[in-house]
Amino acid sequence: MSFDYCNRTDFIHTAQFQQLVLHTISIISIPIYIYGFFCILCKTPSTMNSVKWSMINVHVFSCLFDLALSLFTAPFVLFPVLAGYPLGILKEFGVSTENQVYIVVFIGAFMLVAISIFFENRLFIFVLTNKKLHRYAIPTYILHYIFPLVVVPQIINIPDQEAGRNNFQQKFGCIPPYVEIDRMFYLTMKKRYFLITCAVFICITFAEVWLFAFITDRLIKKQVQGSMSQNTAAVHRKFQRAFILQILIPFVIVFLPIFYIGVTCISEYHNQFFNNITIIINSSHGFFSTIAMIALHAPYRNYTRKLLPSCRRFNSVVFSSTPQRVGVASF
Repeated sequence: MSFDYCNRTDFIHTAQFQQLVLHTISIISIPIYIYGFFCILCKTPSTMNSVKWSMINVHVFSCLFDLALSLFTAPFVLFPVLAGYPLGILKEFGVSTENQVYIVVFIGAFMLVAISIFFENRLFIFVLTNKKLHRYAIPTYILHYIFPLVVVPQIINIPDQEAGRNNFQQKFGCIPPYVEIDRMFYLTMKKRYFLITCAVFICITFAEVWLFAFITDRLIKKQVQGSMSQNTAAVHRKFQRAFILQILIPFVIVFLPIFYIGVTCISEYHNQFFNNITIIINSSHGFFSTIAMIALHAPYRNYTRKLLPSCRRFNSVVFSSTPQRVGVASF
């Protein structure tokens, strides 16, 4: 049986197209990442100092995940099989494909952990008045980072590569002209187990984020009736909404490609152009997160407006994290 992709020679299906686009994205994105880091480090008001480092943590891992995909590894992945080969700069330094796989998966896992810890940190710092609970904060953060170190090696089950190549040819029915079969690296043949585990990990992370955000909001409402002023509570809520949007906007953008990966792996559908676009969009998560951060948080937005007058349109953003001078408890 002959498949359409067996005779595909279009440039958009090739590894060269993937490498060119991914490296171009990294060149465009790096200045944005640096500017976002500068804004958090130098333009965060003193009233927000207690969340500065957790924001930096999220920003750094989001940007590292982008660079891991677009610059360091630049994977050419051949869904529906979990196989491919790297096109990034790490291969030029002799880093094995297996180690590059671990680098990408670990950075992605730590990015999700950093997001969860940000909301957990806010809960501990701002609204949990019982100081005895604070002693559990650092051990909890450490456990969050240990979890991927334990789980990731269990879900990556690298098979015999010759068996993987034979499996590839059986599934595809041919070797497409845009594939260099000798460079092929098989991540796992138990792809459903791998994908389900990744999906569960992502769902647990966002369930944690929702839970911490919900508890924080409820406790703020309680404290409004006690020691916290209305202004302070309003600042807390604005900041939380802005940060949630900062996380959600890029996630919504990359959701469709993530959904596509699941569908193509289950249905055994192959279209290399869509595969390339999926990796390209996923490699821009940190870029969109940085843009959203600058647009949504007033201190960074206002500073950017001073540098770029055309950015005055950012004023129309609904949620602002402008810290009022309502005392040290604000941020």
